[in-house]
Amino acid sequence: MKPGKKRKLNIPRVIMAGAGLVTLTIIGILGLVLSAAKRGLPEQQLARRWSEKNDFAQNTILISPTQEVHSDTINALRYEIESLYKEKNTEASFHPEEGNPNLIDAYAAFTHVMLSTDRGSGTYDAVAVGGDFFLFHPVRLISGNYFSESDRLQDYVLLDEETAWNLFGSPDVAGMKVHFGEMDLVVAGVYERKQGKIDNLAAGGNEPRVFISYRMAKEAGLEPGISVYELLSPNPIPQFANSLIKEIKVFPSDDLVYVENSARFSYKHYYDLLGQRKSREMRLDDIPYPYWENVARYREGRLMYVALWQWILAGALFLAVFINLMWFVTTHKLTKESFEKFADKMDEKRRAKKTKQIKLGEDREFVDELEPIDDTEPIRYVDPESNKNKKTVPDAIADEPIADVTPIGAAEEVSGAVTGEMQDGVTEETAVEEPDTINYEYEEDESYEG
Repeated sequence: MKPGKKRKLNIPRVIMAGAGLVTLTIIGILGLVLSAAKRGLPEQQLARRWSEKNDFAQNTILISPTQEVHSDTINALRYEIESLYKEKNTEASFHPEEGNPNLIDAYAAFTHVMLSTDRGSGTYDAVAVGGDFFLFHPVRLISGNYFSESDRLQDYVLLDEETAWNLFGSPDVAGMKVHFGEMDLVVAGVYERKQGKIDNLAAGGNEPRVFISYRMAKEAGLEPGISVYELLSPNPIPQFANSLIKEIKVFPSDDLVYVENSARFSYKHYYDLLGQRKSREMRLDDIPYPYWENVARYREGRLMYVALWQWILAGALFLAVFINLMWFVTTHKLTKESFEKFADKMDEKRRAKKTKQIKLGEDREFVDELEPIDDTEPIRYVDPESNKNKKTVPDAIADEPIADVTPIGAAEEVSGAVTGEMQDGVTEETAVEEPDTINYEYEEDESYEG
């Protein structure tokens, strides 16, 4: 391009660059949507909360009610899990002699209970839980605390806010007692039940729900069949914990569904779901999914399409970059020699830049080495009125002879040399007129006698 000539704007390239930037922005936004959506399901994120090293996995076993699994089956299951980990040379225990357990589980069964107080009574949907259920499902508490299987007493119940109002007329009722059959249960706390459209649909309605200890339900004669078992366990390599659980043979039949919760929001799982769309829509088993699993399945199904759009846009962006790159290579006829020429040109620019930096450094060193000006030297100046050179003699050298000024090549000596007389220690300074010439030589007058 000639100097001073403006480069013509390439409209197609500008449009393509803008489209690429917009596409890249949309891909980033979709990634944020995927990340935010999975954080909204804390019951699926225990492995991440437990360890940031990704060395634990959360798995769920969904059990058919026809198998009639109870607490004794859960005890046998725990023994099998510890034994299998021991066989794999991996230390794992629910109750270690020292330190915290690295095997944590929970189980749940669904039933109905009748609760009453002096103020009111009613029959409510209930989840009979065991193990560390609320570690997996940290429902939002309004008052009170959670309870677990390790508590010394098991006569606890956790009410939702609507049930607390029905039975006590207040949500702040932690520690109060409620009648359950022939026994009394202590209200451990009150929680806020999710009541969104999807949550109500997943739960089969917007009915109140309470949590009671599985042991208390058993003592009351209910002993419902356990339909959900959840486990947090060491996962030294991907799929290790999930494969180990599938080896367990303590259930009456193989009518089970295995879910790896800690991996269900990964891109690999979204890819697997794309091939399972029809089978997911046409369920042929009789296993009732708990409401939190229904919500998770709905969420992952929607996020699968978000990930699909992200892949499509990323593929289109990659294809556009590839086409432009091939066009550039074809148009400019890039060869080995052209690359070498380009490399030589870049090396030349780097050498020129380095030489300039070295030269600049030498100039700075030269300036730093200059001697400072001696103030005792005679100062020549130009009188703006007479435009004649004059010389002043400082007091410090008033006693020294003043040199005659002789033009270069002049035959005659300059007349009118001036002497200074000392009066009371003060030097009288007199200007010496000199010819209007450019260069001068200074010669010391040897005939001068003070």
